[in-house]
Amino acid sequence: MPYNNNFHNQTQGTRPQWRGNFGSGTKKPVKTFQDLEVYQQALAANVFVVNFIVPMPKLPAVENKSPRGRGTVAKRPDNIGSGTLGIGTIIMETLANCACLIPHQIAEAHSFRFGVQKECLILLERVMLNCNKMVVYLDQARDVCQTGIEVEKFEELQKKYLFIRRKVLNLQRSWQKYMNMPKEEKIMGNTRF
Repeated sequence: MPYNNNFHNQTQGTRPQWRGNFGSGTKKPVKTFQDLEVYQQALAANVFVVNFIVPMPKLPAVENKSPRGRGTVAKRPDNIGSGTLGIGTIIMETLANCACLIPHQIAEAHSFRFGVQKECLILLERVMLNCNKMVVYLDQARDVCQTGIEVEKFEELQKKYLFIRRKVLNLQRSWQKYMNMPKEEKIMGNTRF
């Protein structure tokens, strides 16, 4: 069989490349929680949920004095908190709250990483729990609330939250290795197993 001169050219560039924090060839050092890819993904999903899935109602301005004595204040509807809200409103509020909580917990876990190290692992467990809850809330919002948004958008967002969950699990394992914790030792809540 003759030597194929084109073999080198055919395989050149097919080697898998390491993808870093921002899709570049190298990993960027993590100086703040904002450098974490998982935080950026969670924040992007949060913005999408709040802006497109759960539109915030525009509250009418009322001529009341603000606490500082100037300007107008948005009047809160009387039925909020009185038990007369529909199930759709409750689901949407819960969805928005959970979506906003995930980036906060990632930032908090990054801060605890340098102090109370076990707390940061517990917080990352809570982030993964909230990612799972987001998948459930998105199912409920799609099926119960009849938002008029395409089903594909909900499925795409659910995949994104499952991706974030997987990234948080990888981050937790990485931080656990950094903290020199044994792999067999798992932290759930306040108990060690």
